[in-house]
Amino acid sequence: MRSGWMAVGLFALVIAVSALASLRLSAQTPDTSPGEDFFYASVVPAFVNDGCVDCHATGHVRPMIIFYEEALPYLAMGDSPENSMMLVKLADLRDDDPERATHVGGQRCASLAVEPCKTIVEWWQIEFGGSSTHD
Repeated sequence: MRSGWMAVGLFALVIAVSALASLRLSAQTPDTSPGEDFFYASVVPAFVNDGCVDCHATGHVRPMIIFYEEALPYLAMGDSPENSMMLVKLADLRDDDPERATHVGGQRCASLAVEPCKTIVEWWQIEFGGSSTHD
């Protein structure tokens, strides 16, 4: 019963974040950047589709990836669209020990050309400029 209520709560949270994203995009206030707009319009839905929000939007695993301010530092830790802390985790890029994954939730991207990594590469380009070797 408890897990059912948690699922309902998580679903409501995702709907609320999506509604917030729509409002922010339609308002186009000077307080939001193109990167933040892209995050709510494209990155959050990619995370939802991949199931990332099952752990990272419930409050017990950091970062809370449905919030731009919490996710951006993990994107910024790196020097190119293909090298950010977020991608290292999701694609398990620097796994020295196959028995101990970089991302406890498992490898979420078989390559950087598939979702959600593809969208994260695009987000990096919007935030910091530069091009990807996957373009």
